Amino acid sequence: MTRPRTATHAYRIPGGWQKVPHHPLTADFARDLRGQGFTIVRARRGWNDSRELSLTQYAADPASGTSTWVDSELKPFSG
Repeated sequence: MTRPRTATHAYRIPGGWQKVPHHPLTADFARDLRGQGFTIVRARRGWNDSRELSLTQYAADPASGTSTWVDSELKPFSG
């Protein structure tokens, strides 16, 4: 199992990119950021693996408490 990405920055209008406390990007943290008006998060896993992810795609999986993608056809790019 891979470790969760760590959120480092978040984007909202107005204000643009802002630093956020480094925290694992879980469904709960994504909901927190969305509640503050953020729409995109920059998250990293490891040294060279940084991604910009939409917070609207995160939802809680009631069984495990981990984040899942809302639409099964939409997957994060795993380039």
